Amino acid sequence: MAATTLGTSGLVFGITAESGGLVQSFTETRNVQRAEARNGSGEVVALSLYNPTKSYSYTFLTTSSMSTTAGATLASIANASDVTGKVVVDSVSISKTTDGYQTASINATQFPNVS
Repeated sequence: MAATTLGTSGLVFGITAESGGLVQSFTETRNVQRAEARNGSGEVVALSLYNPTKSYSYTFLTTSSMSTTAGATLASIANASDVTGKVVVDSVSISKTTDGYQTASINATQFPNVS
């Protein structure tokens, strides 16, 4: 049954389905690098922000064998705010327990200026 939300409009409840399994959590982190210019007292007086990237981390219950590997590129991520450029898988972790479902965790980085 789908959730019924009451109250503030525009709030998002739940997670969009990803391919490969049932998503349990998803995190998108927006990053930027910076270069600072300091004066003689060591105080920052100017800075440059460059190389924006996004890091993705998600965990899901796997419903089939896991074929994604580190170094692979992802064409789409359903829960991401925007997928442009290349998304490269940094790591894949598979977890199995005696009393639970098999889970897979994927960490990836989006490089928006790489084609």
